[in-house]
Amino acid sequence: MTYKRILQMSTTLLLTAFLTAGCGGSSSQGGDDKSSSTQLSTDGSSAISGKMTTSDNIDYTENTDSVSAKTGEFQTRAPAQDVTASDSALFIAEGDKGVEIVKIGYSDRIDYELITTITGINATKVFLSEDQNTLYVQNRVGDLNVYDIQDIQNPQKIKILAKGSVTDDTVTTDGIYAFSPQKQNGLTVYDISNPSNKRIVAKYKDTPVYAIVLVDNDTKALVATKNEGIALLDIANPKNISYLASYDISGTVTGITVNRFSGLLFVANADKGVKVFNLNIFLDNLY
Repeated sequence: MTYKRILQMSTTLLLTAFLTAGCGGSSSQGGDDKSSSTQLSTDGSSAISGKMTTSDNIDYTENTDSVSAKTGEFQTRAPAQDVTASDSALFIAEGDKGVEIVKIGYSDRIDYELITTITGINATKVFLSEDQNTLYVQNRVGDLNVYDIQDIQNPQKIKILAKGSVTDDTVTTDGIYAFSPQKQNGLTVYDISNPSNKRIVAKYKDTPVYAIVLVDNDTKALVATKNEGIALLDIANPKNISYLASYDISGTVTGITVNRFSGLLFVANADKGVKVFNLNIFLDNLY
């Protein structure tokens, strides 16, 4: 069974869009029951509004250079190992600190609010079901902890699945091809047009691929390469993938995701937390 992580987004930004996750009284697993709402002003200063911050190590910065793709960043409780986005929230795998679920929005400033946390698991990877009602959290040995997140403020653990039971392959909009990250071994491409006969049609090994998102009508892909930043690949012909460009991000990059409403690109940057980019400008700079 294969689910889509993030299918695709238009590079036209909806700069006034805000995510609509519920932000009432927050609940969590493991006793962390506070929320934070921090806004970044365009001059780089931050203001705490509404609710108390949950951690002194949350550090918000913003690059105000109009030609820079970077719009901000925030620190996580532990090294950010992976990140994925639903329409309404951001999910960050943070190793032995579990998963942080936050609300992120962007208009003229970044808006960040902690919704809740999932603890008691060493989280190395996170991905969603196609309907975004189920969150899969991979632990250190590869098992998948499955959570019902229909009530985003109160995730409910359903079951544990063995490694490989559900994949986080990224599927093209037409449902023909699936892209499966193979870490240091690159990328495997499957033809899934016939669900009963899933076939490998290509293996790309020139660049490490830890996570992938599709852009430009499925003709290109941004991939997290761990030690080589973010790479842009030409996937117009999935059977003949080629390298186009890269963006150097200091530190380790193992997670990448986009939110289709806000036009934001989120990068899990290990001990440096999560970096946030304007996707449209980011792609323009790579081209």
